[in-house]
Amino acid sequence: MGGNLAILTYGCQMNKYDSERIVGILEGLDFQLTDDLTSANMILLNTCSIREKAEQKVFSQLGRLKRLKEDNPDLIIGVCGCIAQIEGNKIFQRAPQVDLVFGTLNIDRLPSMVRELEKKRGKVLEIAEDFDPDIQPPLTFRESRVSAWVSIIQGCNNYCTYCVVPYTRGREKSRSSTVILNEIRGLAKCGYKEVTLLGQNVNSYDKSKSEGIDFAQLLSMIEEINGIERIRFVTSHPKDI
Repeated sequence: MGGNLAILTYGCQMNKYDSERIVGILEGLDFQLTDDLTSANMILLNTCSIREKAEQKVFSQLGRLKRLKEDNPDLIIGVCGCIAQIEGNKIFQRAPQVDLVFGTLNIDRLPSMVRELEKKRGKVLEIAEDFDPDIQPPLTFRESRVSAWVSIIQGCNNYCTYCVVPYTRGREKSRSSTVILNEIRGLAKCGYKEVTLLGQNVNSYDKSKSEGIDFAQLLSMIEEINGIERIRFVTSHPKDI
């Protein structure tokens, strides 16, 4: 397929990280990133549902994109991220101009989704309930050449009354320390000086795995990597400090 890709990212750092993954995958399918919506062959909205206003912004943007679709029927409009994970097929009903909806746990299946769109030019929906955090292709696109996002844990087990995260990103699953350290060593070799470790609750790292490495130990192991001068992390929960 290929062509110009525009991606609009809403919400948290994890969504920004996911957008980097999406761009890297689609660049491998001959898409080129653009900021010009009018020249795009595919427009993806990576969405946030943490507040009602965030959802309103997304559907308002979809209303504006409808005009572009009318001018260019071959334009592919996709919705991914947290709204996609929760709403799924309802997005097609509310915004018929949308061609593709995929959840937070389906990014690695993008190549097959694009191939399906190529074949039938119909609606494509991919919403997974489970995933393996260690089985994902390496990021081939990063906005910065100095500072990099690195995911260490996905999901959350807390089910706080006010928060939607357990429903949009599932239960906690930690990436293995070996996979994380190898990724960061590769970043250091490429000249990166700073990493930001990502998770809905980084303090509970490894509690659901059998490695027995907690977050403090992981920080110590990363600190030993030559070339990495600063380590940041978001987000932490007080009960797991």
